[in-house]
Amino acid sequence: MSDPFTTRLEASQALTLRAVRAPRRLVVTSGRLWLTVSGQAGDHWLAAGEGLTLEAGHEAVVEAWPEATFQLLQPAPARRAARPRPVIGWLLPLGQSA
Repeated sequence: MSDPFTTRLEASQALTLRAVRAPRRLVVTSGRLWLTVSGQAGDHWLAAGEGLTLEAGHEAVVEAWPEATFQLLQPAPARRAARPRPVIGWLLPLGQSA
């Protein structure tokens, strides 16, 4: 995960986290947070040190209870897989030297 977005909510302050194309990780760094996610039944209570993954395409509303600081982490950019190199040519028959 990279580039955390950190914010602090005061007592009873709420914030809507708009839906985006990629999953995000919400981690509470201090206080306590109430969270409801679109398309999910039930609410979540998160304390300092706890987190929740917000799936792509889901909006969430968070509220401090009584106050909270949290980070919203974006996934690290996907790295392209290295192309496999042919092994032929790297190996010599036994008993031969380079």
